[in-house]
Amino acid sequence: MIGDVLITSLLCENIKKAYPNAIVDYLINSNTLPVLENNPYIDHKIVFDEKENKGLMNLIKFSKKVNQNKYDIVIDAYSKLQSWVDVFINNAPKKISYKKIGRTFLYTDNVEKHDEPNSYLGLAIEHRLSLLKPLGIKIPLATEPKLYLTEEEINFAKDLFTKHQVDSTRKTVMISLLGSDPSKTYPLNEMAKMVDFIGQHYNVNILFNYFPKQLPQAKEVYNQLSDETKSKVYFELLGNDLRQFIAIANECDVIVGNDGGAINMSKALGKRSFIIFSPWIDKKVWATFEDGINHTSVHLKDYFPEKFADLNNRRIKKRVDEFYSFFDFELFKDKLQKFLDQNEIERQFKSDKSVELETQKDYSIESMSTKITALLITYNEEKNIQRYLNHVGQYAEEIIIVDSYSTDKTEEIALQNPKVKFVKRKFDNFTSQRNYSISLANNEWVTFFDADEGIPSELIKEMVSTIKNQPKFDAYYVYRKFFFKKKHIKYSGMQNDKAVRIFKKSKSQYKSDRMVHEIIECNGRTGYLTNKLDHFTFDNEQEYLDKLNSYSRLRAQELRLKNLKPSFYHYIIKPAYRFLNYFVMRLGFLDGKDGYTIAKLHAISVANRYKYLDEIYRKENQNLG
Repeated sequence: MIGDVLITSLLCENIKKAYPNAIVDYLINSNTLPVLENNPYIDHKIVFDEKENKGLMNLIKFSKKVNQNKYDIVIDAYSKLQSWVDVFINNAPKKISYKKIGRTFLYTDNVEKHDEPNSYLGLAIEHRLSLLKPLGIKIPLATEPKLYLTEEEINFAKDLFTKHQVDSTRKTVMISLLGSDPSKTYPLNEMAKMVDFIGQHYNVNILFNYFPKQLPQAKEVYNQLSDETKSKVYFELLGNDLRQFIAIANECDVIVGNDGGAINMSKALGKRSFIIFSPWIDKKVWATFEDGINHTSVHLKDYFPEKFADLNNRRIKKRVDEFYSFFDFELFKDKLQKFLDQNEIERQFKSDKSVELETQKDYSIESMSTKITALLITYNEEKNIQRYLNHVGQYAEEIIIVDSYSTDKTEEIALQNPKVKFVKRKFDNFTSQRNYSISLANNEWVTFFDADEGIPSELIKEMVSTIKNQPKFDAYYVYRKFFFKKKHIKYSGMQNDKAVRIFKKSKSQYKSDRMVHEIIECNGRTGYLTNKLDHFTFDNEQEYLDKLNSYSRLRAQELRLKNLKPSFYHYIIKPAYRFLNYFVMRLGFLDGKDGYTIAKLHAISVANRYKYLDEIYRKENQNLG
């Protein structure tokens, strides 16, 4: 509920920034009203009390009263029974919500949701921001929800910390101890193991976040802790209400624990987070701002995806205890340690030998005997850049991005990562750009993935393990799974798609005679990795064709250097052959309509290649004339 309220407040901020003279009202449940206090982008808060407005007739009376404000626009960010009544009764000429079967008649604008996140914002935020498009706000002016504290509230929390004698020389970790209900609460015995790990290995203050009615569960966790960890827990440092909790969270450095209101409020205060998701919650929706450094999360599906096959969230929720039984703290202990280390939480070393050995075990990239540089070339990759950084950040000691003067937010997003070295270079061709990137690498082993590729965790583990254990080869091919319009294409020539993506700098260069579809030359032995790479191409046909045509232009320049003269064979036979090759010989027909589309677009791009070549010759002749 609190997460929804915070994320929806982004609509208010964006509307106010785009249309400063607009009056923006927010209809909100009374129990979450404190979250919006002092928000400068909301003119009026219309409070809905569920007890007072219980029943259909009371709901209708309430909605009629709201309608008296004579709104020009109504945005329904929830599209549930209660809001349907409000929207139906309201006389606003423009009504916006998500497109759902059976209720589109209620709205003038029905916005479609997408299934995969396009950025590090996460689906929850992306879906909310999509509701702004009918208002002409296609590029959001604000993407991070915020909470607004008064000076008095800030001082209250500082005084409370002083009263409880919180050690100001140490960083403070808040533990999101309990979810909003048992189905969202990590098992208490495993939670105790996690808290004890933090207490025994890090020099920190620990606060428990819980409501007074949850005191028995909080004590259950506390009683399982070691004496050392107990000495760091300020068990009775609590707020009396939601605003006081927000003020206390503002004094903390990081929050760790169950997904929910505490996590979302802490993020809105700019705090870093490590989230444990319930097995039935969709991580793609609520893992907002996940970059692997400031915000990291774990889900049982990350470790046992096979257990979730063909199960929807409702069915998982019914069996949540069974799923939680597999979710041992040991599964993600390494990931938590990496998160705390990256956020400069001070390690505590001990004389006890067994603990000392575990504490000194370094899971970070610095522990690798051979370090890796991740290389990337970009132009307007704001859609993909955060996913790329999330993935390579797990193994790369150095990230070098060579950019062709992007006009979007590629640079802004990239430079948020402290590992990134961002270099601008005018684009001449892909091979030149890639070889220049290699020259900048400071490490012998480099990876060269593309921004539209996703690197599964299994592949990352295989890469790191291979390099650490005296690799037999100097370069490695990686097979790719091809996705078109978010659908996995199994045939259409993509069955055996592969590319060299990891190699020794001293042994490898891209062939200089190719401007596009670059081929790497390895002066050594080449092997194969077993795990596949995800290749996410384009969401629509025009984007894909534009990309293919850009390749065709570069290929035409190559052919001009070879003095090739296009003929009937090139204009007609080669495109026809390309279509048959992809659709028939490479089994594209098994991919159905998408297989036909892919074959068609490749055929068109082949025909365009020779049209572009002909243009080159005509321009040369005109210049001579």
